[in-house]
Amino acid sequence: MRNILKLIAFFFSIVLFISCGRSDEIKLFNGESLEGWEGSNTIFRVEEGAIVGGNLKKPIDESYYLCTEQKYENFELKLSAKFISNDINTNGGISFRAKRVPNSNEVMGYQADIGYIDAGAIPQFSDFTPKDTTGLYPLWGSLVDENRPDTSRYPRPDIFPVIIYKVADKELIEEIIDPLEWNEINITANGPDIEIKINGVTTAKYTEKDDVPTSGYICLQAHSGGPFEIWYKNIVLNQLEP
Repeated sequence: MRNILKLIAFFFSIVLFISCGRSDEIKLFNGESLEGWEGSNTIFRVEEGAIVGGNLKKPIDESYYLCTEQKYENFELKLSAKFISNDINTNGGISFRAKRVPNSNEVMGYQADIGYIDAGAIPQFSDFTPKDTTGLYPLWGSLVDENRPDTSRYPRPDIFPVIIYKVADKELIEEIIDPLEWNEINITANGPDIEIKINGVTTAKYTEKDDVPTSGYICLQAHSGGPFEIWYKNIVLNQLEP
């Protein structure tokens, strides 16, 4: 009987070891090449184990996106990003459940924004007005939606088809980020519910009410402007059950 109990204990220890070694984590970037991604290989490159967009020599004329070749629906996405620039007047983002706009460099869908924007532009594209509408506002961790065919979603489609559904709190962002160092971004999209975290702190939560696609590509943005570089690394995804 004692030997049987030992055998059972050994069996369960093996099962536990195997289960602990399993992972549903998908590495979207191998750290060495752009395998599994599609987009401009003049705007994007791999350097020091990261995907780099833009350069420090000249500005980018328009925004470019590097997108996964596979679509994803319900997931938790983690990655780190940083800018290299002479100032903080930079912008980028991670689009998700996205699709390329035909005959354009743009994509349509949600975006977890990072970087900065002219504070005076925020009231035009959201229901939020900053206390100070001069200077720059940190959009790190804000939820954006843009470029869908139904422009009724957008407050000023005559300027640009975009809406900032959730504007991250300025004081919170300034407390939790270093604008020119690595910051971790976490995006959870599960059914209609979306949550964005920066460095482990929730900055935006939103529940979609409209009938929009729940599956799409993940795209890394190199925003127009500069010159500056935007770096992305440690890009991993866990698929979720809705």
